[in-house]
Amino acid sequence: MKNFLNEIEKKINKNYSITIYPEAHIWPYYTKIRPFKAVSFKYPVKLNKPSFCITNTYQAYGKNNDKIKIISYIDGPFFPNDKLSPKEAQQELRDTIYNCMVERSRNSNIEYIKYEKIRRKVKQS
Repeated sequence: MKNFLNEIEKKINKNYSITIYPEAHIWPYYTKIRPFKAVSFKYPVKLNKPSFCITNTYQAYGKNNDKIKIISYIDGPFFPNDKLSPKEAQQELRDTIYNCMVERSRNSNIEYIKYEKIRRKVKQS
């Protein structure tokens, strides 16, 4: 993990951007924002760098609304709060970005794939 942080720091010092997917999984055409943890925001807090978020939305269009286009919103910069402890700053940055993404996700006007939680029956003896 130490080498990972060192590499991130090297890249940021060379003005590279680093992309981290805090949700950890990509669900194609999913229109909501799944909860994610604050741990992904350790890097911008530790390195005192801004964060940006990208939220993909899906729009129906065409004569019969039979086509779908993706519209991506890029928001930021979001800066870590240096008046907070690192853990508190991570959580605040996570919450700010999460809330922004939830708000943007409401711009989707179609649900192409509906994801449902599978309920498994428990065998009773």
